[in-house]
Amino acid sequence: MKIAVATNDQRRVTGHIGRCKSFMVYEIEGQKIINKELRENLFTNHRMQGHGHDHHGNGGGHSHEHHGNGGGRHSHSHLIEGLKDCEYLISKGGGWRVVEDLKRYNIKTLFADEELIEDAVNKFISGNLKDDPNLTCDHSES
Repeated sequence: MKIAVATNDQRRVTGHIGRCKSFMVYEIEGQKIINKELRENLFTNHRMQGHGHDHHGNGGGHSHEHHGNGGGRHSHSHLIEGLKDCEYLISKGGGWRVVEDLKRYNIKTLFADEELIEDAVNKFISGNLKDDPNLTCDHSES
């Protein structure tokens, strides 16, 4: 099984899936980490279009990873493609739309208030990682 962890520095878990610099991907067999790799986040619109610094900017519009309204295909298809071999994605938070999109492709998001990646992964392995749905951003745009 593979799990991805959103990060900006390869050490700490970060929030907001669309803005993270990379994902640490861990391959777990039983209770052991057998491999880990770094995947640079080149697959969300925020990273591809350089929107990494305008967090909740003035004037609304495009401050989250759900560019475009309504249905179908937007930046999440690239994220799903980049993480399609992972069963879980650990982050400190993210938007509800990305959660739903990932769920459709059998990637479960876990929002945890953990500082260090190693702690989050070890707690995941031992079954002690607490998923906090309150860390989901529920911003609606019309």
